[in-house]
Amino acid sequence: MASSPPLEILLLGPAHPYRGGISDSQMAFAKALKKLNTRTELWTFTHLYPDFIFPGKTQYSKEKAPTELDIERKLHSYNPLKWSKIANEINQLKPDVVVFRYWTPLLSPSWCSIARKLNPSIKRIGFIDNWIAHESKPWDTFLNTRFERAMDCFQTLSSELTSQVKQVTDKAVWGKTHPLDDGLPNRVESKVAKSKLTIDDQADYILFFGLIRAYKGLDLLIEALSLIPKKKLLVVGEAYENIEKYAAIVSKYKLEDRVHFINHFVSKQEIVHYFSIADAVVLPYKKATQSGVSAMAYHFETPLVVTNHKGLSVPVLNDNTGVVCEPNPSSIAKAVIKATDQEQNKLYRSNMRKNKANYSWDAYAKEWIEFIKKK
Repeated sequence: MASSPPLEILLLGPAHPYRGGISDSQMAFAKALKKLNTRTELWTFTHLYPDFIFPGKTQYSKEKAPTELDIERKLHSYNPLKWSKIANEINQLKPDVVVFRYWTPLLSPSWCSIARKLNPSIKRIGFIDNWIAHESKPWDTFLNTRFERAMDCFQTLSSELTSQVKQVTDKAVWGKTHPLDDGLPNRVESKVAKSKLTIDDQADYILFFGLIRAYKGLDLLIEALSLIPKKKLLVVGEAYENIEKYAAIVSKYKLEDRVHFINHFVSKQEIVHYFSIADAVVLPYKKATQSGVSAMAYHFETPLVVTNHKGLSVPVLNDNTGVVCEPNPSSIAKAVIKATDQEQNKLYRSNMRKNKANYSWDAYAKEWIEFIKKK
């Protein structure tokens, strides 16, 4: 009996040279799909955000492009004159599936325009990173509704996000906890990492990692630090808002010698050192549906402290890999103290070691293929 031809998959969204967690996960997903004997291409942007609305220093990575992936820069997110041409090119390519990566309602006009011009035989999958925006705008619901109507089904990276999307659609929604990035370096000894960073090698550290935005609760964590004896806090990531408001909280609680800001985007080669010296990674988020930072913590076997949002707490509770708390300074402080207790910390690290194989992109891709074949 002849075998079925390879599935033809086209992923639309950020990929190299764009940087960040969504770009990294898009490429990790593509690598996993290619291992399953699919023909997978990635089309990324020539233009993603206009410079005047992009809050960071640069949208681009300094790292080398992955040679094992087929990446083409074709997409323009805010020029309608380009969208019909992209749809025509996709129709000529004749993929079985097109996956539209969706993390902001601002993408809805371009994705909807392209999706609606595709041949009916092509499956249109919405890959959702955020549905209810962390910093909402009056037009979000309208744009999300248009996107929902243009897709055939949806995939997510957390149970919380799956639940949110199911509330607004009768179409199939499939999700699985955010997988680990297998392209990260392995954990190193704490002493080695501290020497690389040239920081106090006698101090104990907790880590806040990722872009600094209001909903992530860094203000709560800095205040919590005033209730935690001795620990130092590393805040590692580029600020997408005025960092002076956090400096003011540091000053208010006289924490200048205990809070260290590394206010720039950190490469994969640097990431390993910060996670390797931390006793715990703290996600004090006021809102959340998922986080790639949790997946990084699992990779480096660094115990987690997360606030009580389902997208963050489910794997921590299921695997016993850290402490879940409420988004307020007192609760965060108590959770950090528990997570960094020597015996508890060893237990959480051991559980991460045992369970992290459950969160691979290979497993995600295999289940996704089965989901797609049924649709």
